[in-house]
Amino acid sequence: MLTLRQSPYLNRSITSNRGRCWLGDRRRFPVAGCLCPLRDSMCSERRNMSAVELLRVSVHDRISAAAEDFLLQVEEGGGKARVPELRAMLIERLMAAGDQILAGLEETLLKYEDHVEQSEREIRRHRKLFDAVMKPEVRLHRAGQSLEEPLTC
Repeated sequence: MLTLRQSPYLNRSITSNRGRCWLGDRRRFPVAGCLCPLRDSMCSERRNMSAVELLRVSVHDRISAAAEDFLLQVEEGGGKARVPELRAMLIERLMAAGDQILAGLEETLLKYEDHVEQSEREIRRHRKLFDAVMKPEVRLHRAGQSLEEPLTC
């Protein structure tokens, strides 16, 4: 039975040799602004990204980390004897990355569903206020008269 060790690169951020975010390089990742996956980054554009953009960065980060770990294992060598072990390790890493990606997607969708529900409640509240302003009904009742009895003059 194969035993796979935990990679030290599992949660490592993707940076260039100079320590800056390579996702911010528009030639490699052509989108507006810097998509910095660094957790401790002071990148102001990262704070302004939408949930979908953050999810995209997270997906890219996780798959890149899995590929980087696999390539490091290949570089260590071992020849054909290690091929089954490397294959199992790659499958395990990609499955773990897939699970993390789906968990992030589920969390993002739940946040959007909550936002949609709040928006719908706010729209209903505004519609009721609008209807009250546009169709006023004035009902006058004499003191001591029940609401069911009609007013007679």
